[in-house]
Amino acid sequence: MDLTISLLNGSSHVLSVRPHDTVGSLKILIQQKLGFSCETQKLVFVNGSSTTLNNDFATLESYSLRSGARLSLLVAPPAPIEVFIQNEKGDVTTYDIKPDETVSHFKSRVEATEGVAVSQQKLIHESREMKEGKLSDYNVRANSTIFQTLRLRGG
Repeated sequence: MDLTISLLNGSSHVLSVRPHDTVGSLKILIQQKLGFSCETQKLVFVNGSSTTLNNDFATLESYSLRSGARLSLLVAPPAPIEVFIQNEKGDVTTYDIKPDETVSHFKSRVEATEGVAVSQQKLIHESREMKEGKLSDYNVRANSTIFQTLRLRGG
């Protein structure tokens, strides 16, 4: 089925999808065809009332989308989310992050706040040490607790 994706600047694009495709797969298609990252997309189906397609795991047919349906695409940066760092003493500090923030940038922020050098930090989330990549690669989401331990120097 063909869906028309309308942007706020007035341009429209027709994308071919299947009814059993998910909202998440539609966002990936939009990213591939139009260049907007999935995290920045907000899709609204205007069908007499505005229905936001906010469940990436739901199928398109579950939103009653049919061929020829028109979706409005709002592109906005993802809102910051709040996460917590718990150090080895049990002290907790709150940070506002964006899911696409890199681990190295986050460690630099932790150094500025906690006073622990990046080279001495060991950040752990869901039993995985966070070494490189993005925070979202480690499934960090709103209200996650990241545990900070110190690297031991030795010979």
